[in-house]
Amino acid sequence: MTTATKTLPPHGTYARARGNHRSGQERCYCAPCRAAERAYTKHQRYLKATGRGLLVDAAPVAAHLRMLMDNGDALTIIAEQIGRPRSTLENIISGRSKRVRRQTADQIMAMKPGNAIAANRSVPAVGSIRRIRALTALGHSLKAVAAAGDIEDSTASYLLNGHSETIRYELAQRVKVAYRKLGESRGTSVRNLKRAAREMWAPPGAWDDEAIDDPNAAPDWTGCCGTDRGYWVHKRQSLPMCLACEHAHAGWLAAHAHLDGKTRNQLKFAARNAAATREADLAADARELMWVSGLSVEQAAERLSVTKVHLQQALKRHPEMKQEVAA
Repeated sequence: MTTATKTLPPHGTYARARGNHRSGQERCYCAPCRAAERAYTKHQRYLKATGRGLLVDAAPVAAHLRMLMDNGDALTIIAEQIGRPRSTLENIISGRSKRVRRQTADQIMAMKPGNAIAANRSVPAVGSIRRIRALTALGHSLKAVAAAGDIEDSTASYLLNGHSETIRYELAQRVKVAYRKLGESRGTSVRNLKRAAREMWAPPGAWDDEAIDDPNAAPDWTGCCGTDRGYWVHKRQSLPMCLACEHAHAGWLAAHAHLDGKTRNQLKFAARNAAATREADLAADARELMWVSGLSVEQAAERLSVTKVHLQQALKRHPEMKQEVAA
């Protein structure tokens, strides 16, 4: 049995100049290698003098790696994505490596949870169920949702009805694709619209993209759910009433119970009018600015004196109708 010989680094590199005592590779003293070693040392001294040493503390990096793994990311895939051996990451996590190269640390710290999950790994289905139900609440048919995500009709139906607690990561990604494609336009399925209203399924605009996968998160139907104004937005726009707004309105009534009936009714009427159709009008005005003037969402938000996030949520909560696009 023969053992493959590891290829030596090329001349003119720091690795060849320093050698490797573990593999028995001797140091090289040729002119190109000595020049490479001097350049490396000079650069290292410069970085250290300016507070940017080549090596940094590995503890924060190890903590970040553990967080990624707790969220389902695979160490092997993380290593592949940053172009480092898996053993390097294992040494960081185990604490064997007390220091780590700055470049490696920066690459790891830049990674966000969920970007290195194995395709066949099981993940909670709650986010995918919410996304398909949200598209149903916009009137999209299951066939349209399945086609947009390149998934089977039966699979989409299975998720819609909440028959699974976990699904494959790869399937969850396909559902996200469908959600991105269809989440800002309305469908034509009256049957699905009625079912979504009956089941109180929230549309995309009610979900924060960062929270939709959180089992403890709740939809924000109005943009101000959990307040008395949210209660009146539900009423004015015929949105399914959420518990947070019911409780908020009950609190408002209790806080104003000491007032006489006439005064209390006047305040209720004022609150109702304040929650008219401002957000729907905001979305319509923004689309007109973007279509007519060619403004971006950020520019339209600045013109309308609202934040970009607020405008994006308003556009999601009030999608354009297909007949509007045709016009």
